[in-house]
Amino acid sequence: MLAILDVNPHVRGTVFDRPHVVEAARQAIHDKNYQARCEAVGGDFFQGVPSGADLYVLKFILVDWKDEEALRILQNCRTAIVPDGKLLVIEMTIPDDNRPSAAQLFDLNMLVMTGGQERMVSEYRTLLAKAGFRLTCVIPTGSPFHLLEAVAV
Repeated sequence: MLAILDVNPHVRGTVFDRPHVVEAARQAIHDKNYQARCEAVGGDFFQGVPSGADLYVLKFILVDWKDEEALRILQNCRTAIVPDGKLLVIEMTIPDDNRPSAAQLFDLNMLVMTGGQERMVSEYRTLLAKAGFRLTCVIPTGSPFHLLEAVAV
């Protein structure tokens, strides 16, 4: 979040994380003197997320969860987002043609370590649609990671 604020001085933001983690975020916000532009809020994204934002960014979140839990997180974002808002998902993606990639190794790691999974872009498209979003743009980064932009429908 702070990197986004660094290059976008007109932007305000909220860091939303588990209650025991937000104190470190608050300290980082204070260290950058961004208290007027950013706050840290503790909570549980399975219960809900702060409402009213025009952009929600999920970075390395959905990979930790199976589809059912990931869908709940996305539905909570859909409930909270403003009507013309956007969702940005930053995750590693498995190529849709299943050609070998680093993402497949991480997929195995996620399965063993957290029960989560890496997904193909087509799987994200389906998951996002079930949550009330439409995938509008997939931006490759030159790495196994992609930026997936979605809008509320």
